[in-house]
Amino acid sequence: MAKVELNLLNIFWLYIKQKTIEYQGKNVGDVISQFINDYKENLDEKLLSKNKKKLNSQMLILLNGKDVHYMKKYKTKVKDGDKIYLSAPLSGG
Repeated sequence: MAKVELNLLNIFWLYIKQKTIEYQGKNVGDVISQFINDYKENLDEKLLSKNKKKLNSQMLILLNGKDVHYMKKYKTKVKDGDKIYLSAPLSGG
């Protein structure tokens, strides 16, 4: 299992009050599942999927700066030292 750093941005940081959390896992899904299990009570329902086992599909998940939705999504493998970033989508003008 790889040791990775989960970085919480914008709304995630506001709810959890931590910028980074270390987790171990084989893929992005392992890390996200652990995060949701650890902090489910602190997260707004809008951030989670209907079954509350994954993040809402609108949330941005980056692995080392690359969007996992263009990779293998939750099945994207991680390695030691990888950084995962969670963010709500932002827009404006």
